[in-house]
Amino acid sequence: MTDEQRISQLKKRDRNALKDVYLEYKTEFFRFARRYTKDDIVLEDIFQDAVIAVYENALAGKLDDLKSSLKTYLFSTGKFMLFKKFRDTKEMATDEDYIFDQRETAVMEDVFEDQGPNEYQRQLVANFKKLGEKCREILELFYLQGMKLDEITKKQGYDNKDVAKSQKSRCLKSLKQLIGKHNG
Repeated sequence: MTDEQRISQLKKRDRNALKDVYLEYKTEFFRFARRYTKDDIVLEDIFQDAVIAVYENALAGKLDDLKSSLKTYLFSTGKFMLFKKFRDTKEMATDEDYIFDQRETAVMEDVFEDQGPNEYQRQLVANFKKLGEKCREILELFYLQGMKLDEITKKQGYDNKDVAKSQKSRCLKSLKQLIGKHNG
């Protein structure tokens, strides 16, 4: 089922579509979000809140012109909710958990004040779609799903971690060049 079909079903208040979104992305979201906290109760709460937010936004028509995939939108929503929880409760991760550095904290604060994608972000999405499938996949695995290079090496069948790292670097460079051409 395409994202557009799923969003259409959500807009019709189809509970099965909501259940499908929940079941399809829960495990992967947990794996992604564990870089920020290992607390499964917190992750469950955040994921449920993110799914409900996606559902409500679909009902309100806010996903009609979605520029990313539904999964990316859901994960971003959950990630920002998680950041907001840390910001609001002043909780910080323990030694084993992910600790936010100053730059990430500044980004989190900017995100909550953000009014939507800026021109650079729109260009990023548009140019990301111009990359080859392998490049899109490795960048999504690393940046959106939070997979480590070792995991990507196994999943993508690269010879070793260095090959995966080089491929990611080349893909990122290609994306930056595409964006630069548009700005230049």
